Amino acid sequence: MSWDTQAWAAKVKPGSASEKLVLIGLATCSDANHCAHPSVDWLCEFSDLNRKTVISAISRLEEKDLIRDTGRRVGRTGQVKVYRLGAGKAADPFSNSAGNGTVPKPVQSQKRNSSAFSFEESQKRDTEPVREPITPLEPKGSNPPQGGEDDGASPKKSGRGERIPANWSPPPIAELPPRAQAKARQWPSGAYEAEAEAFLSFWLAEGRAGSRKLDWNRTWFNRINEITGRVLRDARSGVQHSVPSSTPRPAQPAKAHDTSRENGAAAKIRTLVKAKLGDQQYDRWVAPSRLDIDAGTMTAVAVSSFASNYLRDNFANDLAQAMHAVLGPDAELRFANEQPPA
Repeated sequence: MSWDTQAWAAKVKPGSASEKLVLIGLATCSDANHCAHPSVDWLCEFSDLNRKTVISAISRLEEKDLIRDTGRRVGRTGQVKVYRLGAGKAADPFSNSAGNGTVPKPVQSQKRNSSAFSFEESQKRDTEPVREPITPLEPKGSNPPQGGEDDGASPKKSGRGERIPANWSPPPIAELPPRAQAKARQWPSGAYEAEAEAFLSFWLAEGRAGSRKLDWNRTWFNRINEITGRVLRDARSGVQHSVPSSTPRPAQPAKAHDTSRENGAAAKIRTLVKAKLGDQQYDRWVAPSRLDIDAGTMTAVAVSSFASNYLRDNFANDLAQAMHAVLGPDAELRFANEQPPA
């Protein structure tokens, strides 16, 4: 999430309490480019407003040019809109004429932060690595706080955050925040541990911008809110999770589909995706899957329901970008799963 966007949203006065709540909800989910794509259901959960009120508030925020539809769509069905906050000139948090009491950012930060760019430039930069703002150096002669002065009451925070520790483990369900706890208690047996293991594995292998977080437990709480619907759907379809056992199991050969019959277009898409994700992520999630291309449609066939959902939730944008570069902008991406032959 972007702290600049949240600070801006806290100061803006859209005109009604419902619009303010929805705007803050969008800001909570914003990235470094001040773009957010929460679902309407998530905004209802966040704001405690009904669906009709949330949709109406979004429409009024668009009319006031406080948010703008970028035209991008994400999500499992590709129907969740991506909004850019502070899109209009009157709502620009870096504008002296905004009239909302905000203070212009230093010139040094404006050159590095995406909010100093136009709406069109921001859209163009969505696929570029997120650049962290420059952290000003301490003045000469200043004494940094010593380790003995830290009372240990709160975790140390830096502008870049930290990578996830290799020994990270999720807090017990009973210690989760109320909303996350209520959702996690609905999960089937073993799902909490299995999803936490996948969460740790993903972030340990992640090397792109965004792999550093200020608070990994809070990142996990947000993940619980995002995937609860999918976990419950998997449970209804018969997916079962087993709690990790301390007894070592014999290594099993990794299951993968036969990709020898894929056509040339699939090979080009694989090359682009591998260059984007890196060897570790590609080999773990994309390489075992089969890419079936039929006319203008590409279907990523994973080895299991879990792998298919994980591929959709985490790498759909990367696959879609590579697919559009090879098959054209009108190509359609689908996901499926089937067991590879023994």
